[in-house]
Amino acid sequence: MFAPRARRCALFLSCALLSTAVVAQERPAQSPAPWAEMPIRYGAIAFTADGSFWTAWKFRSKAAAQAKVTAGCARLNRGICQVVSFGAQVCAAIASFEFGKDGRKVTYSGGGVTPGAAQQAALLRCKEDGRSGGRCDLRAVVCADGR
Repeated sequence: MFAPRARRCALFLSCALLSTAVVAQERPAQSPAPWAEMPIRYGAIAFTADGSFWTAWKFRSKAAAQAKVTAGCARLNRGICQVVSFGAQVCAAIASFEFGKDGRKVTYSGGGVTPGAAQQAALLRCKEDGRSGGRCDLRAVVCADGR
């Protein structure tokens, strides 16, 4: 009673495996998703209130990218450096404006998945500051993957 059923199951399983093997051979090989092949890279941008900046991209770690821009920005001797770091396929931008009789600058950052999106975000944040009068200049754009 058990032997015929076991034989049928074994026969069914071998037929199922055989048909799977045939189907697998007929399908073309698929490459993995493009991002699966790319190692994650990190970027960073450090900037001061007056719009001075230092950028880094294609670093293997966030800490290394941050260290690079922090050291570079500090060498500019333009005041306190703000650091923005990001990974994968992310971009960052900074935009600034001058105000007051002494020409002081205010700088804003923005991010996005494309260079254009990062530019728009930084410019929008800058223009939202009522002191800018809508007159903001794009200072820099950097993407973690080097775009």
